[in-house]
Amino acid sequence: MDRTAEKEELERLARLHLSAARAALEHWRAAGGIEVESSAIRKFNAAYPVVAHAMAQVAAALTLHDQGLVYAARVNARVALEHALAAQWVVQTVSGEDEIIGSMNRIHRNIVRDLNQGGNAIPPQLQGDLQRPPGEPQFDLPAVAREFDGGTQSIYPLFRELAGAVHVSLATLTSYLHWRGEHKVPALRPSGATDLDSEQILALGWSALLAVSAIERLRKGQPHLAMIHQLGRDHELVPDLQPAGSTPTVGGP
Repeated sequence: MDRTAEKEELERLARLHLSAARAALEHWRAAGGIEVESSAIRKFNAAYPVVAHAMAQVAAALTLHDQGLVYAARVNARVALEHALAAQWVVQTVSGEDEIIGSMNRIHRNIVRDLNQGGNAIPPQLQGDLQRPPGEPQFDLPAVAREFDGGTQSIYPLFRELAGAVHVSLATLTSYLHWRGEHKVPALRPSGATDLDSEQILALGWSALLAVSAIERLRKGQPHLAMIHQLGRDHELVPDLQPAGSTPTVGGP
């Protein structure tokens, strides 16, 4: 494929993936309340806040896109992808919710511990958190990514690709300064680079579909799941992930 054809293909995929993000967000906002089977309540309690945050990040990224702040939206895309993968892990594995809840407990315990070590007064209702044993299962994103992609390294590198916008990095430097040569003053870009960002747009569209697919697997009767899968086909995105050698734990379209 020559460079012109490659550019046209990236632009085509970017349009599809951005459309997928907007369509999934529209569904999320319109779908209403969720009824789940009693056997799925614990999974739902772990997955729903994670999905809600993923979709909030998608919405924030789209708002930044609409304002021309494309590079800044990479942060939201990265958070959305992490949370969408976590939601998929909850619904696609037997005890994925234990790892999500364990990681939440660890973060909370570390915050309480640090506050205590800093001399802050810890309310009585939080004192017990300091004694909680740290041996709970943990959500390990790199390991989960390897399970979902069968060790092909097709998921985690996408997540890492977006890290430059989160940390102080050369990616941030080159986004806001356009280097024009050793003896020329660099051009200033106050809003950051606005070039086509195919990795970010893929992460946005894919995260949105993975997140809504996860929650629709838990909805009683799964009335919207077939539509989400059709969205995936129409936008050339996989809306469900499965660990290598396993099958979904909560139904299917």
